[in-house]
Order: sequence, then structure tokens, then C-alpha cells
Amino acid sequence: LYQHYKSITFIELLMLVWVTLILLASRSCDGVKVNVKVVESHSQIGQGQAGLFRPGANKLTATRDPAPLCSHSALKQIVGKCYDIEVAEYKYVVCPFHNITQHEVALKWNAYHGILGIWSHWSYNSLYSTLTHGHYTDGDTCTKDDKTIPRVAFLHHTCGKRTSVVSVGEPDTCQYNITLQSPLFCHDVFSDVYSALPEQERGNFAKSTLEFKHNVLTEEGLRVERREILERIG
Repeated sequence: LYQHYKSITFIELLMLVWVTLILLASRSCDGVKVNVKVVESHSQIGQGQAGLFRPGANKLTATRDPAPLCSHSALKQIVGKCYDIEVAEYKYVVCPFHNITQHEVALKWNAYHGILGIWSHWSYNSLYSTLTHGHYTDGDTCTKDDKTIPRVAFLHHTCGKRTSVVSVGEPDTCQYNITLQSPLFCHDVFSDVYSALPEQERGNFAKSTLEFKHNVLTEEGLRVERREILERIG
């Protein structure tokens, strides 16, 4: 009986050591986190991230963090907020300057949930110094012409009485055009790059404009110059 008791104690001791080692090993993951604003989903199945959409479920994961926001400070009023619209069987959620996601609203085990794009940069009219639309890149992958490519979304802005998503379209496979309206977009100061700059940077901006007009800078060079200016002012 004593020998039997000793053997049980030894086994229990081994189990205790084993569990302790597992717990210690798991501590090496402390401090690892994904700091990306996304919308909930349940699981990941197939291309994209599929699963039953329900509050409190696992979050979608992105491949990178959003890029810094380079624009008029007034736009910070909508940073951290999300706006959605339902089109056919899908809900589209726009979190300006964070990401855009798509969710199949059908209650089925493999309903689709995925990221259409993560905030990247502005497009603008080089000649008129005007912001036109935002690029959201590096979305979940999809298939086009037998190739696997990341989804990309273009967010267009228009004047409106309240901030909301007014339209969603997919003009080409894996590419999305989305329009967000807001009272913020009713003012020229939103789209006019020059008026949003401090005095010192206005001089740099005007200099780059002149260099572009006199063919000293290429259009790509002008874009780089202006992006650096916007990054400096935050």
C-alpha cells in the first residue's frame, strides 16, 4: 500500500512539474497584441475570414496597422467611429482612417466576414492641390483571373447632413468604391491641402508646386513632397 501511495505521489509530482513548465512557457507570449480597429467575427474559414457574425466573438485580424492620418485636424472628429450600410446580403462597416470590413448578414455557419482594406493614403488632384479619395489597401485575399490578390477599397467623400455611408459598389473584382457623406465634407477646407497647412509649410508646398509646373519635379516627386509635408504636421 505504501509503495502504491509513493507511485501515485510521484506521478502527481510529474504532472505538477509538467503543468508548471507549460504555464511558464506560456508567459513568453505576454506583451504580444494586435492593436488594430476591426469588427467582430467568429472564426476563419477559407479565403477571407468566415463565421457567424455576433457580438463578443473573435475579432478579425489585419496584416498591418493603419497609416498615419495626414489631413485637416477637423477630420479627427470621425476617427475612432464606424458607420455601416446594408446592401443586398452584406453589411459594410466603414471606420474612417482605420479600416473597412464586409459581413454577410445571413445566419449560416460559413457566413463571410472580411477586411476590404486598411487605411493607407490619399489620392488628390496634383494641379488643384485637392484631396479626392482615400485608399484602403491590404485587405483579405480574393481570386481574380486565377491570381490571389489582396482586396482594396476606395473611400470617396461627399457633403451630407449627417455622417453615413451612402453607397457601395464593386466595379472590378476585389476592388470596392464606397461613398461616405458628412457635414465635414461640405467645406472646401477639407479637400484643400494648402489651406490646412501652417505658414512655414505653405511656403514648402508652394515651392513644390512651382517646381512641378516647371518640370523640376515629376508627378510622383510632387506626391512624395506633399506627403512628407502632411506627415510633418501630423
